[in-house]
Amino acid sequence: MQLFLATALCLSLFAFNSILCRAALAFFGMEPLQYTAIRSISAAVMLAVLCAVHAVRALPDRGSVWKQAWKESSWSGSLFLFLYMISFSLAYVNIGSAAGTLFINTAIQFGMVGWGLVHGVRLTRMQGLGLALAFAGLLALLSPGLTAPPFFSSMLMIISGLAWAGYTICGRGASSASLAAAGNFFRCSVAGVLTAILALMLEGAASPAAWGCALVSGAIISGPAYLLWYVVVPRYSLTSASVIQLSVPLITAVQAMLILDEPVTLRLALCSVPILGGICLALVSRKPQQEKR
Repeated sequence: MQLFLATALCLSLFAFNSILCRAALAFFGMEPLQYTAIRSISAAVMLAVLCAVHAVRALPDRGSVWKQAWKESSWSGSLFLFLYMISFSLAYVNIGSAAGTLFINTAIQFGMVGWGLVHGVRLTRMQGLGLALAFAGLLALLSPGLTAPPFFSSMLMIISGLAWAGYTICGRGASSASLAAAGNFFRCSVAGVLTAILALMLEGAASPAAWGCALVSGAIISGPAYLLWYVVVPRYSLTSASVIQLSVPLITAVQAMLILDEPVTLRLALCSVPILGGICLALVSRKPQQEKR
């Protein structure tokens, strides 16, 4: 029951991240550079606090928690992390919460599969069929029409998902996922400060409500919620963890309807079936040796 509740909390918070971003940008008038800067800096500050109170623990006999966090992270990982956040914010200026989450989750899975193919992993027929089905659903969703999501914003969200896949891959060799996450956010705060300077020069002041959304996204979701997920995810197989995360677009759609009064179009609902179903088919048909990678 504890594992179920922790998992449900993590997935709900991940979905709520999209709601917060969409609310800040579309409803409260914040601009994307400000949102990205506040999110990245507040996440780094919160993780620094968690390191200071030993909620993020150092590995034994390897120096201070700060030194370890820096060593476990990388500039490439922090670059992917920042690219994920800035693309996420720019995309949500015009795209709906549910569609945005569907694009980013699909892009993450394709990014991870692409990395595996480059490194010698071969797809089974069922995996190939599942990914082809998901790709067909994605093309149908992007095809021109009155209810199609904005193309440019959709591409930005796909870039965001691919960047998150890159960030995940960069952390594969880390001894501690929580230390790596903290270190990457510390490094990413450099870009966050530069983005804040640009925001002061180019964007207008935001409302307190928008600031609240960005701070919650950074200090609560992008920091502690990610750490909680790193505690939960080892309890699942790689396949199970991936399949579980496919529920995030569905949770986001419900939250968007209840909180932001965003409708779910028939086009989005129909295209979600082959996209999520195809990814699920590809994941559950993994070979045992692929599961261990």
